[in-house]
Amino acid sequence: MNVPDPALEHLLRRGAELWRAFLAGRGSLFHAFIPADQREAHAALQLERERCHSFLELGSGLGVITLLADRLGFDAFGIEIEPELHRAACDLNEEVGGAATFALGSFVPPDFRDEVSLLDAEFHTPTEGADGYVELGMDLADFDLIYAYPWPGQEEWIEELVRRGAAPGARLLTYSVSEGFEVREV
Repeated sequence: MNVPDPALEHLLRRGAELWRAFLAGRGSLFHAFIPADQREAHAALQLERERCHSFLELGSGLGVITLLADRLGFDAFGIEIEPELHRAACDLNEEVGGAATFALGSFVPPDFRDEVSLLDAEFHTPTEGADGYVELGMDLADFDLIYAYPWPGQEEWIEELVRRGAAPGARLLTYSVSEGFEVREV
């Protein structure tokens, strides 16, 4: 029998509330942030927990998936370029008593930014911000599980970014609406 976890349920409920508030604040303006299925994320992270210990979310949004990783015992980090989303993630981290770390900046390292502008698909990935890795005091190679929710057409350059920067044996976890969560070693 699966016993409900009140702290997990609170995190998921607060994440949904923050998402609704974020949408309401935008009115009819489109925004490139859409959360992944967070219950599925929790299940995918549980499967990786025995093998991986450090977690990085590329474009952490409201921080819910990074906080799920934190709750599962990962050393959990997120990088978000939008100040409003970064602030919300930091506030949620504090509210739920999380130990995750959120950096404000770009998850695209400076030496890869020109290539991303050429490779980026229909949805432009902002890269103009500060280097998120500098704020963390870490590099992509410091993480053994890296998570991204790429827009259609961005999958290949995200995988290339991780292939170039991650340590051998690191794993890339991605989400898509049609395929759900997939993990592969890079």
